[in-house]
Amino acid sequence: MVKFINKSSFFIILILFISYFFVGLFNFQEKILSLEKSRNIVNSNIVILTGGSNRIKEGLKIVNNINKLTKTDFKILISGTGKGFTKATLKKRLTSDFNLKLVECCIELESISKDTYSNASETYKWTKKNDIDNIILITSNYHMPRAILEFKNRMPNQKIFTYPITPKNHDIKNWLYSSDTFSLIFFEYSKLLIASLRIKVMNI
Repeated sequence: MVKFINKSSFFIILILFISYFFVGLFNFQEKILSLEKSRNIVNSNIVILTGGSNRIKEGLKIVNNINKLTKTDFKILISGTGKGFTKATLKKRLTSDFNLKLVECCIELESISKDTYSNASETYKWTKKNDIDNIILITSNYHMPRAILEFKNRMPNQKIFTYPITPKNHDIKNWLYSSDTFSLIFFEYSKLLIASLRIKVMNI
């Protein structure tokens, strides 16, 4: 009888956990779709996170548009480029109307980061070195919730404005009709939960 009760309790807990996970997963998908692009583009420096498709290309397009609107120079960090990625490599990805002056005066490439946690750590060092107290964070919309979590945990006093990029290869709105997009959202949400747990339990 006790064994039966233990089994029943286990399955009830398992069902509750799975239900909780999938409710959170659907809320996560809705949160991604509701993310808004920051309008605070004046006097803000920019951080572009690499790792997703077209992040650098789309991020630099945003940088160029902001530069045209504000007519001012601002500091730009491209975080997680990996070894071998240089400004010469970067120039090959630029559109013909890009302000090349920005490459020489304002863009810094950071190749140490391997994940979102180290993106936040290296960006923190960059903000300290350059006496920066506000940034616009550019990354894929599905990655933004975890990025914000890591960045705010590492630099709680930094003003962070978001500018999510919509991925070209994934229709987040119709995620249930694509195994690739469902997997993307599923694993990104799982990573977000793990990061949240690490911060709460280990405080790092």
